Amino acid sequence: MNIFAAVFDKSILDPLLGVLDKKSVKFWGTRGTVDYLVKKNFNANSVVSGFDFDGRLKTLDKKVFAGILADKKKPSHLEELRRLARDTSEVGSDSSEVEKLPSEPFDLVIVDLYPLDKKNFPESMDIGGQALIRAAIKNYKSVAVAFDNSSLGSLVDELISNKGSTTLNFRKLQAQKAAKFIAEKGQLEADSF
Repeated sequence: MNIFAAVFDKSILDPLLGVLDKKSVKFWGTRGTVDYLVKKNFNANSVVSGFDFDGRLKTLDKKVFAGILADKKKPSHLEELRRLARDTSEVGSDSSEVEKLPSEPFDLVIVDLYPLDKKNFPESMDIGGQALIRAAIKNYKSVAVAFDNSSLGSLVDELISNKGSTTLNFRKLQAQKAAKFIAEKGQLEADSF
């Protein structure tokens, strides 16, 4: 199972980590999240492309989004994803932060947005995190999304009841909840001006 995780509060991952088989799970994510996962003895790689523009482009990377948006039922998507992973490992990357990229699509996307600070608005907007959630929403047929404690709890329950996998109905419900969450976040941001 391939999981992309970028979370502000690392401890929200703990319930999920308790139900995952360390041998069959590979994590990719941002540096802080990866460091946390490695300390918990999970296989994790950073796919952060650097901190361009003072961190504004931390997770906005084509290869990350390709892993989220790849349709598992389309061979052309899978081949393109493998090509991107090959190209990165053969040529290297423009950032020392990027390690090995997945050659298979992500199965789960877990994002915990950093809090909106009205005193530091709009600088405190989480652009990359919202984009990751939106990508997972768009590809709910192939990837499950969790975006807060409640949705992560639902994911844990789903993985337990389905022996480590998620159903299409669950992924659709999570995507619907995530879309509402993003809409509410957008309204909060609009009200912050």
